[in-house]
Amino acid sequence: MPKQSRLEEPVTIYQPRELPSEKEKLKNMSTQEKINYLWEYYRLHALGGILTIAAIIYVIYQIVTPNISTQFYAAIIDSSLSTDAVETYTEDFSDYLELNPKLEDIQINDTFYLNSGSNYNIQQALTAYIAAREVDVIIAPESQFLSYAQNDYFTKLSEALPTDIYSSLTDRFVLSSTTEDSEKNAYGIYLNDSDLFKDVTYDGEPYVLGILANYPHEENTIEFINYLFRDLK
Repeated sequence: MPKQSRLEEPVTIYQPRELPSEKEKLKNMSTQEKINYLWEYYRLHALGGILTIAAIIYVIYQIVTPNISTQFYAAIIDSSLSTDAVETYTEDFSDYLELNPKLEDIQINDTFYLNSGSNYNIQQALTAYIAAREVDVIIAPESQFLSYAQNDYFTKLSEALPTDIYSSLTDRFVLSSTTEDSEKNAYGIYLNDSDLFKDVTYDGEPYVLGILANYPHEENTIEFINYLFRDLK
C-alpha cells in the first residue's frame, strides 16, 4: 500500500524515476545542442580512439617500411659547394656503388657550418655523429682539418688505404702531428684537383679529406676516394 502523506495522498517522491535514455535525450535536442552534448561528454573517448588508431597505424608503418641503411657518410665542414652539386654527386656515387635506393643510401652532409652563429651546437652534433660511428670522412678547409688532425680525429692514410691508392696520392697528402704522436704523418688528402672540389676553396683555403679513426664503412670509403679522383687516373 503506498505511503500516505498527512493529506492522505500517495507520496510519489519515494517512487523510482526513469531517466531518459541517450536516444531520447538526443531526440529532443536541436542540432547545435546535439553537437555540444556529444562534444562535452564524448570528446575524451574520441581522443582516446584517435590516439589508439594513430598508434596502430604507426606500428604498421614501421613494420612494413624497410629501414634504409647508410653505406657511407661524408661530413663537409663550411662547404662552398652548391646544394645541387652535392645532391647530384650523392646520387651519382650511389649509382656508382650500385646501391638499392629502397634499402641503402649514402650521406654527403654539407650542413656543418662551424663559422655560423650556432657553431657550438653544430660542433656538438658532429661530435655525436662521430662518437656513434656514423661518419666515415670529414672534408674541411685546411686550417680546420689540421685542428681535427692534431686532436687525433683521423687514422693514418698508410693504415687506411691500399698500397696502390696510397702511392697514387702521395703528392696530395697533408701531414700533421697529433697529441699522441709528435712525428708527422699523412692524415689528409688535398681535394683541390678532385672531381667534386676542383677549384673550390673556402676563403682561399683548399679542402682536405681525412678518414675518421673509427670510420664504419671501410670499403666504400676507399671507393669514395677513388671516385673523387677517377678523372685523374
